[in-house]
Amino acid sequence: MEEIKGEIKESSSDTEKKKEELKGKIKTILTNKYNILLFGLLIFSFVLLSYYFFITDGQTLWHDEAEYLSAAKYWAFDIPYEIHPARPPLFSFLAFLIYKIGFQENSIKFLLELIPALLVVLFTYLLVKEMYNKKIALITAFITSVSWIHLFYSMRLMTDTLGLLFGILSLLCFWKGYVQKEKKYLIWLIGFFVALSFLCRLTGILYGGIIFFFLFATEQFKFLKNKHLWIAVLVFILTISPYLIWNQFYHGNVFAFSQGYGDVSNLSPGWYMFQHLYDYPELGFFVFFLIGLTTLFPLFLSLDLTLFKKDKKYYNDLFSFLLVTVILFFFIFFLRVAENRWLIAMSIGIFILSAKGLVLIFDFVKKNFKSLAIIILIVALIFGAYFQLNHADIIIKDKVSSYMPVKEAALWMKDNSNPNDIIMTASVPQTVYYSERKVISFYNSTEGAYYTPEQLGGVINYEKPKYVVVSAFEPSNPQWTLTYPSQYPDIFTPVKVWFEDQAQQTPILIVYETSYN
Repeated sequence: MEEIKGEIKESSSDTEKKKEELKGKIKTILTNKYNILLFGLLIFSFVLLSYYFFITDGQTLWHDEAEYLSAAKYWAFDIPYEIHPARPPLFSFLAFLIYKIGFQENSIKFLLELIPALLVVLFTYLLVKEMYNKKIALITAFITSVSWIHLFYSMRLMTDTLGLLFGILSLLCFWKGYVQKEKKYLIWLIGFFVALSFLCRLTGILYGGIIFFFLFATEQFKFLKNKHLWIAVLVFILTISPYLIWNQFYHGNVFAFSQGYGDVSNLSPGWYMFQHLYDYPELGFFVFFLIGLTTLFPLFLSLDLTLFKKDKKYYNDLFSFLLVTVILFFFIFFLRVAENRWLIAMSIGIFILSAKGLVLIFDFVKKNFKSLAIIILIVALIFGAYFQLNHADIIIKDKVSSYMPVKEAALWMKDNSNPNDIIMTASVPQTVYYSERKVISFYNSTEGAYYTPEQLGGVINYEKPKYVVVSAFEPSNPQWTLTYPSQYPDIFTPVKVWFEDQAQQTPILIVYETSYN
């Protein structure tokens, strides 16, 4: 009996000890200045994202956005839509699940854009903290939180933010699992997160490319003997295999996504990509990015030790350098054409180097003037954030009402048509999304060219659309399509017009009803 009482007392003592240890850990976390600053940064980021989230409530979807959400509606509500082979399905599939639960567009935007954007800030911090230190990590995360391009595209229902989040997670797993040799399962997760990024955006495969070049540079072919990396490759293949199988059944080709980039073999190298080295940090942080580049000199001076002697001292700098150059060179020499957002993975390395430049100046001044160093750091961050936030504010608010007539026309046609009616327009995915009707275009996908006027007449006679829409919002369409309906007044009757100006002198979108209905 006494032994039992003794065991109970000992057990109670152990419990109290664990409680005290837990309290101590919590106290340490809560009193650590970097944890406090990180928590404050996340609150700031959430408030900033929420502000623009409400400002952009109800903004018109662009072509790409409508493609993703039209695919989601196709799966959720069986609306007529043909999914483009160049669009990986993960974003649309997640949106489909949200639709099936009963939520709508704003919930999709909150769950697939705002929350991932906030997590990008958090995991950027965690990645850079492991690579360098908390100071550089915090500054990098701050620059990420105010980045105009991150803010702008996190307010659009597109795949850039979600793809970036999965990419950062793959890099974090690689650094902790392989470079720092922590838990082996983290290496396996590299394949999983690269696959998820790829399933959001095809260029997500580049995160795997960055890791490959780092491994090749530091280990040559020796990394091929690591079984955990092969498991990561297997995990990648298993994760994307449902997509490949679906491609075969839906598009008739396992690698149907390769059709989306067309033939760029006749293009010269895209040297203009170097402009994006400035576009991302802009004036406020670009100066510090240039200063940060000077911190790579020790890496280059001891490159033989880093590459052939496995000296890990500058592994972090090599990885940061590859984060920029692998992405940059891929688009310069391989794809050769790109929008700025396509290189968004490069922003990680650019912002790291910008942070390193700031810290270099801070540490130099701090040796003799600590207070002045702090003031310079704060002023520099405010100065850089001003340029980023000013750009973000202008472009986000300016684009809220863009393509609004396309949305309004589609909703009007939905209200004034039957579910089986057909619409012809150049703005196909947007019209499908808002009207939920079958939509045909002026483009002959079979021949890979626009219809001629003679061919278009035959298509209209065969399909008998209820409405034909012409607008100035799709400049890639042949100009003759804008005047085609007006040449046949016995077939096409204008029923709804949107104008460019309040004087209603310049029409920018006209809905024609056909005589077939």
